[in-house]
Amino acid sequence: MANRIGDSGSKITIDTIFNIHREIFQSAIPEIAGRFRKAGEDIVKLKCVEPPPGRLVQDRMYQFWRELDTRLATIPLRSKSRGKNNQKKWFAQVIELAAWVQHQLTSIHPFSNGNGRVARLMTNAILRRFGLPGSRVRYEGENKAEYIQSLCQVDHYDDYEPLQRLIASSVLEAMKKEKRWRKRPA
Repeated sequence: MANRIGDSGSKITIDTIFNIHREIFQSAIPEIAGRFRKAGEDIVKLKCVEPPPGRLVQDRMYQFWRELDTRLATIPLRSKSRGKNNQKKWFAQVIELAAWVQHQLTSIHPFSNGNGRVARLMTNAILRRFGLPGSRVRYEGENKAEYIQSLCQVDHYDDYEPLQRLIASSVLEAMKKEKRWRKRPA
């Protein structure tokens, strides 16, 4: 799903986010599939952040989408220069955007279920849009504590660096694996 969105080149909109959620939940919990939380569907508190009340979710998501659209427009799809410093700067910009998307969707918590999955899929769609492999950052498994702590670091100190580092290391590892795979004899 993330690859399809990232590769499409289509504008990423609120409908894109609805469609991701709908695709995840249409069979399991159809009554919540592809719709924002509403008034009365409030989430008291997550690990480090208190999401907005349901009645404010739609406005917050439209603010997020407008900012995402602006940020997407400022980064070229491919690094324009072959210089190593320019490549690193471009990579850092893409990772910063991916971390921002991940955190925004997690902190707004627009859905009553599946917010982390949607945030990670959107992060991977952003990475794919720029020709990078998806991140393997997961809420479950081996990097759960590091992932939660990196989100808390943003919430408490507006410090995206740990989340950026987590995403970047995952992307770089995926790139190394792909490179090794391509070198293998057929």
